Amino acid sequence: MTPPAPPSRDGCPPGRMLSAGWELASTASGACADAAAATAAGLAWQLAVVPGTVAASLGADVTAEGRHDAFDWWYRCTFEADPSAQALRFEGLATIAEVWLNGERVLDARNMFVPHAVDAGARLRPRNELLVCLRSLDQALAARRPRPRWKTALVPSQNLRWERTTLLGRMPGWNPPVQPVGLWKPVVLEGRGPVGELELDVQARVEGRAGVVAVRGTFDGPAPSAARVRVGDTEAALSVAAGVLSGAVTVPDVPLWWPHTHGEPATLPCVVEVRFADGWVPVHQSRLGFRTLRVDRMNGLVRFIVNGAPVFCRGACWTTDDLVSLHADPRATLELAREAGLNMVRLGGTMTYESDAFYTSCDELGILVWQDFMFANMDYPVGDEAFLAEVTREATFHLRRLQRHACVAAYCGGSEVEQQAAMLGLPASEWTNPFFAETLPALCARLHAGVPYFRSSPSEGALPFHVATGIAHYYGVGAYRRPLADVKSAGVKFATECLGFSNVPEPETVAAMMGGTTPPAHHPLWKARQPRDVGSGWDFEDIRDHYLRELFGLDPVTLRSRDTERYLQLSRVVTGEVMRRVYAEWRAPRSVCGGGLVWLLKDVWPGAGWGLIDSLGRPKAAYWYLKRAWAPRSVGFTDEGVDGLQLHVANDAADVLEGTVEFAMFQHGQVRVAAAEAPVRVEPRAGLTLSADAMLGRFADTAYAYRFGPPPNDVALARLRAADGSVIAEDFHFPQGLDLPMVSPKAFEASAERLPDGRVAVTIACDTFLQSVHFDCAGFRPDDAHFHVAPGSPRRVVFHPLADRSTKFKAHVGALNLRDLHTLRTD
Repeated sequence: MTPPAPPSRDGCPPGRMLSAGWELASTASGACADAAAATAAGLAWQLAVVPGTVAASLGADVTAEGRHDAFDWWYRCTFEADPSAQALRFEGLATIAEVWLNGERVLDARNMFVPHAVDAGARLRPRNELLVCLRSLDQALAARRPRPRWKTALVPSQNLRWERTTLLGRMPGWNPPVQPVGLWKPVVLEGRGPVGELELDVQARVEGRAGVVAVRGTFDGPAPSAARVRVGDTEAALSVAAGVLSGAVTVPDVPLWWPHTHGEPATLPCVVEVRFADGWVPVHQSRLGFRTLRVDRMNGLVRFIVNGAPVFCRGACWTTDDLVSLHADPRATLELAREAGLNMVRLGGTMTYESDAFYTSCDELGILVWQDFMFANMDYPVGDEAFLAEVTREATFHLRRLQRHACVAAYCGGSEVEQQAAMLGLPASEWTNPFFAETLPALCARLHAGVPYFRSSPSEGALPFHVATGIAHYYGVGAYRRPLADVKSAGVKFATECLGFSNVPEPETVAAMMGGTTPPAHHPLWKARQPRDVGSGWDFEDIRDHYLRELFGLDPVTLRSRDTERYLQLSRVVTGEVMRRVYAEWRAPRSVCGGGLVWLLKDVWPGAGWGLIDSLGRPKAAYWYLKRAWAPRSVGFTDEGVDGLQLHVANDAADVLEGTVEFAMFQHGQVRVAAAEAPVRVEPRAGLTLSADAMLGRFADTAYAYRFGPPPNDVALARLRAADGSVIAEDFHFPQGLDLPMVSPKAFEASAERLPDGRVAVTIACDTFLQSVHFDCAGFRPDDAHFHVAPGSPRRVVFHPLADRSTKFKAHVGALNLRDLHTLRTD
């Protein structure tokens, strides 16, 4: 991987990243007290990857257990410095670090989430030696510390609450035991800026139809003769007095930033400059988005209002694109998420703060960010003055960094801190502390005004984990095995976590994981990678199996014993169907739910993990189901029992939707037993609901609730057409369950056509309903998969080459109810 360009801080010229010539060695904990001892010890040095982790330097992958916390790890390099160099900046040291420059100890650090700077000007020579030691975290955790008020099973050591490090790699059952240790972010040699050390606040807001950018900065160097800020084509002077820059610029008729599902994520360039005798010098450059943001909290709601429009937030919780290095470009994953209709991603408190590139990409792609601070489940010792000062510095740093990003829509104290305390029986007075309840919200209000703050995720119910008030972690449908009807009655207002399932990857990933030979059912490797909660007697494959039985009426144990391949095919579909039904309820116009974020977006290693995307970047079946359920313009069924089926049309777009909704019922997948259509007009960023019974104008037992005889149909279709007749969206309902009989259609057609740009267009048509059409196609990614095909309604799917556009195309096409696979090729 090519290292990223060195970061450029406000007021500083671009630095030189020290990425070459690093070496790495390990010792037992405490074996070398200082740099001199390490130099004299004759350690076995090897080449190191910087920025990166010990695991990345050792060439490890996620399949190798990395007990890196047990050792001290030494990094060294030599570098040349010119006279303009003034400081060494360590963007990320994981985690307990000691630094020596030319034999002098210059830094002690204990926080991987913040940069650390060394005033190196007087210490630098033409040629320099730098040594960094990352001390054993295990040794630090063994120290005697005051007892917490409660204990968590999330991590093995309660003393982790004292260390400012990620829980990734340290949560058994959640992710591989690859412990992140090392120089995980760049090391930069910097010069001094024109105004010395500059600390700059740049905050954008909307007033009426204008955008306002307020600038305030402090500096400790020479005062410029003038300063100015320019946003787009609008410029304003800044005042300069007593080491302070301040002022504001007003941009008339500013273009608004929208989440991509609701509009364009417009941004404008922002430049702050200072003037000296030799001219103007830029000290800040960014792109700013302008949007209004509030949260409707009436009656326990959590509904985000962006630019005056309610936004149903749908998306997933972020992990990391590379658990080994913690240093990967997130753009491809975010683009894939955006293609699925995701408009919010949550960075949970068990992870890390993401890179600047992550937030910049979210700004550009129109993806909202729910940002936890990095706290989870534990009783953090904020009564300790040194700890409190450190976490306050951490929060301040990240708020200053994130205040320039329109994508940031919420701050949250952390994950499951209040829930953990409450579940262990502590009284409400013990669930939180002044840091989460007072210090953090005050910092957020000052440093990123207008962005809502929540103490903990979840919180606010009579018990924090109650779901009908405030933000929830909703696993009623899911881990708690509640019936699908629970989502209708639970009254979830906003799920910052939900729908954690063991999602089976596509056959290509399964084959790669298992070596291509061993069926995975209950193989030790397969089971070892099933996500689980520590201490529970079940894993999330058991949860998926529960819903397989509910939806298909089949015994999963018998099925996987007799036909492993069929078991995997149905298992892929199960989680997608469950998620589709949940989001159909939550997006209905009558719903009180303001959003739901799936746990998780992407797996951290190959297997049937929580991710909608596997660790190799391949979408799973659930991804495709959600792509249809999350579409800005969609139609979805809900089952209202004796009131029949309802069809809900959503129009998140900025334009009026005029078209037609069709409803049809099919028996045996072929015979149309009922049909109706109705013209619709849906206002921008709004929705409407139609009754299937009202559309038909007669009794047809559309939900099969009355049961006055055999079921009238086995499949129902809802179809949304545009005014020009093109199909915008479809949804399907299965009143008798998903175990449809196998079919041998009289007319099945599948063809493939190579397009001029290297893509391949596949067209599928059949005289019989096809259930969950899927593809096995190496080297290409389709733009849709695991979809249903109504009889007589052809579907066109475009396949995109993953690498070489001239790759030969070969795809196997199948469906759950189709007896045979069909093979397609192009020249």
